[in-house]
Amino acid sequence: MKNIKEIKPILTALYCINFTNENKDEDINKILKYAFNRILDSNTNLLTLACVGRTKEDIMKEINQLLAEDTQYKGGEQND
Repeated sequence: MKNIKEIKPILTALYCINFTNENKDEDINKILKYAFNRILDSNTNLLTLACVGRTKEDIMKEINQLLAEDTQYKGGEQND
């Protein structure tokens, strides 16, 4: 698998976006927690603390910064 180092920041972004969503999808939440546990051998406890009481709008600046620094993802562009 190419660029496996990008998995953690991508999973982190997805977890935080889903967590701060008013209509949090519990199935997505379970899958992400499973991925953190099985793939990264970690949990989401600290991420949960970082997201509690925040909205998606509050957290997107930090998520975009994380993705810009740790991945080649560029928001709004198609990366094929």
